[in-house]
Amino acid sequence: MVSDDALYGVRFSNRGAGLSRTGGGVWPLKADLVPDDTAVTSIEETEADDSLLLRAVRAAKKEIGGREVVLSFPLSSLLVRVLKMPVEMRDDLADAVDLQMDKISPFEEGRVSTGYEVLSEDEDSVWVLAAAMPVAAFNEVNEALKVVGWKVVRTDIALMGWLRTFCGPFKLNGPGRRVVLTNFKGIWMLMVMNDGTLVLARSFGSMTSEDALVRELTISLLNVEVEAGSLTVVELLVVAEERPGGELFDKLRKLLGLSPEYREFPSLDGGVEGVALRSVENSVIDLTPSYWRDELREGAIRRHVSAFVAVAVGIWILLMAGMFSGPLVYKQLSKGEKNRSGTHSKEFKKVSDTRERVNLILSYTNREYSPLELLRIVSGYLPEGITLTSFNFKKQDGIKISGEADLPTLVYQFKNLVTDDPLFETVSLTGPSASRGKHKFEVYAVFKGGDEE
Repeated sequence: MVSDDALYGVRFSNRGAGLSRTGGGVWPLKADLVPDDTAVTSIEETEADDSLLLRAVRAAKKEIGGREVVLSFPLSSLLVRVLKMPVEMRDDLADAVDLQMDKISPFEEGRVSTGYEVLSEDEDSVWVLAAAMPVAAFNEVNEALKVVGWKVVRTDIALMGWLRTFCGPFKLNGPGRRVVLTNFKGIWMLMVMNDGTLVLARSFGSMTSEDALVRELTISLLNVEVEAGSLTVVELLVVAEERPGGELFDKLRKLLGLSPEYREFPSLDGGVEGVALRSVENSVIDLTPSYWRDELREGAIRRHVSAFVAVAVGIWILLMAGMFSGPLVYKQLSKGEKNRSGTHSKEFKKVSDTRERVNLILSYTNREYSPLELLRIVSGYLPEGITLTSFNFKKQDGIKISGEADLPTLVYQFKNLVTDDPLFETVSLTGPSASRGKHKFEVYAVFKGGDEE
C-alpha cells in the first residue's frame, strides 16, 4: 500500500495448513518520518540518485521478494462511491459504473482508471463499490516497481483491506447499522455498514477540530439516510492507534444517542494484510489501468510465441530434412497466435450495443442535484441563531427546510438568502410562529423547472 508518507508491504505463503505471513514491513517515503512502535524497516542508500519511493521499493523487494504484487492505494488518493443500482442492470454494471464515475470524476478525461465490485444484491437492487484512480498515480508507482522486477497483477483499495481485517474481530456482519470511524496516522475515515453491507466509505483527511469531525460525520450520516434508507445505528466504533482524547466521545454520544466503543487496530500495516487475504479470496475490483493489463497479456503471448519458435527450431535442427517444414510450422503457430490475439481484442470492440444502453443508464444515474451538496449550500446560508430541525429532499422538485430561530428577523434573512440562490425558481415561507420562546418556520424551495406544491 502506497500512502503519502510510507510504503506498507506484506508477504503470505501457502504452507499446507493454510496461508501464513512470512514477511512484511513499513518503509518511509518522507525523509523526516519518525518511526513509531511499528516495525519500520530501514532503507539502504544503495543508489544516490534514487527517489525516496524507489529506495523504499528496493528495500521492500529485498525484504519481501517475489515477482508479482497486488498494489493498493488509500481512500484519500481515490474517488470512491457506493452505488445502488436496479437489479436489471446486473449485466451492464461495467458501463453503468464508467458512466457514473465519469460524471463525478474531478480527474482529466481519459486519464483515469475505474473498477467496481458487487457488495450485495437482492430481488430489487445491487449495491456496487465503484472507484476511480488517476492513471498518473499508478504510473509513478509502477515505474519504481518495474525497476526492481515487480509486476502488478491487481490494484485494490486499502479501505477494503481494513474492512476485511475488521470484520472478524469487530463482528461487523450483524444486523442493523454500524458506524466505524478510524484514525490512522492522523487521517480520519468513515465506513457505514447496513446489515453487514458497506453503504458508505469516505475519507475526512486530517481534521482541524473535534467539531469539524462531528460536522462531517453528521452530513455523511444524513447522506446515508437519503441513499440507503433509515436504519437504527446499533454500534459506533472508533478505531485508532490511541484512544482519542478531548470531548470527542461525549460529542459522538450526543449525536447518535449511544456510547462509542474504542478499538485498537488489529495491525498497523495500512490494511495490506486484508488486501492480501482479499486477493486469495478472488476479490473482483481492479483499478489497474487497461494499458498495463494489455501489456501483461501481450507479454504472455510473446512468451508463448517464443516457446513455439524454440520448439520449431529444435525440430528443424534435429530433423534437418524439416528445413522447409519449419516456416510452415511457424506460420501455423503465428496464425494460432493471431487468432488468440483476436480473441483478446474482442473485448475492446464490444461497444456496438452501448448506444442502446446509454438511455437506460442515464435514466438511473442522471441526478441534476445532489442531496448532500444541497444540504451543504443551505447550511452555509444559516445565520447564527437559527437551528435546522429537518431537511427533506424531493428529487426534481425541491427541498423543504424546517427550523427554529431566536428572532423572526433571522428567519426572513435566511429566506432571502435562499431566494437569491440561482438554483431555485421560487421560495416560499411558512411562519415564523412563536412557540416556547422560539420562532418556528418552514421554507420550501422549488428547483428551476420543478413542480410547486
